[in-house]
Amino acid sequence: MKYTIEGFSQRNALAMKLSLEDLLFLRWFIDFKEDGEMKGKYIADINDMGYWVSYKYVIKELPILFSQPPHISNSNYLNFSFEEKKKANKNWINACKKKLQRILSGNLSKVLNRDLHKENVKNEKGQSQINSYVYLSINKATYKFLIKDSYGLYVENKSTGQKCPPVNKATTGQKCPPVTAGHFCPVYPSTNNILYSSTTQSKQKSKDFSSSEKNTNARFIEKNTHLILSKFQANRVEKFDLNRLEKAIEIFKEKGGQYFSLLELIYKDNKNFTPKVSVTPKTTQHGINQTYKKYDEDELEKMLLENQNGKFEKSKNKNENTNSEYTEDTDPLKKVYINAVESNWENIGTGTYNMAKKYAIKYNKPYKVL
Repeated sequence: MKYTIEGFSQRNALAMKLSLEDLLFLRWFIDFKEDGEMKGKYIADINDMGYWVSYKYVIKELPILFSQPPHISNSNYLNFSFEEKKKANKNWINACKKKLQRILSGNLSKVLNRDLHKENVKNEKGQSQINSYVYLSINKATYKFLIKDSYGLYVENKSTGQKCPPVNKATTGQKCPPVTAGHFCPVYPSTNNILYSSTTQSKQKSKDFSSSEKNTNARFIEKNTHLILSKFQANRVEKFDLNRLEKAIEIFKEKGGQYFSLLELIYKDNKNFTPKVSVTPKTTQHGINQTYKKYDEDELEKMLLENQNGKFEKSKNKNENTNSEYTEDTDPLKKVYINAVESNWENIGTGTYNMAKKYAIKYNKPYKVL
């Protein structure tokens, strides 16, 4: 018997009454929920992501789940009018949506949770209508049961107040009575009427994709976490940096992660790998305080006076050097002085007069006193 179907335990899928269509949709959802077409939102209560899934996107990506569109199934489609084609296409899409709703509300709902409150949409008349999206998140407990290597009886969510008693190993064919919700009966090798013989599990791993065929990163993930990667997931991690992946696995464990999607999300988030170093920057004032601690008050006052005198001398020398750079012919005030002389020192502004006067005094030139 083929041990896995679409990467899921076949015996556990049968125990949960999941069909091939259920498993096909579940595998597609698990593998492609991170491809950018589904809008994800972190849900703190389950420590994982929930996703908005478009009906039209599912119909496009999983045509094997649905009937053929009218332009293929109806031989008279080309003879239809525009309105007839529009109506035929609309009816086909609605039929596909209703089938998908039946799948999601059936046994698959044990693994994929729907938030019907988020999906509740009404038209202008207040009537309920089929929304364009469904909101899905993974049920951790049932998904873990579906992919695990060991097996037992799947228990429906019904409470009887009873628990499984110890199984008598000497008695073959013994079954557990109804149990409290979420509690699994123990499985012993001698209990060979629980779905399938336990020898199948002990002798083989999944024939779909064995660990020996997986790349180094995939084997590293499986060795250091509880995850069992599908072929598609193994291909996604093949080019991951091993050091970064190791850090991502540490964070994944700290968060109590259950699914590959969260591990991949952690790996791709650069914020998780930015060094968090808390350093108080040392300002100029900090340096001054550290330097001046070795001087007493008198020494500091002396240094301050010398510093101020030094600044004054530098400023004075700078002005002198600036002034000495010009000669009588190169001084820019010469032109102002000439204009003042030509105008007989009349009809010129106060600023112009002062600059011309400054030039005259500096180079011993005549000027008119106003």
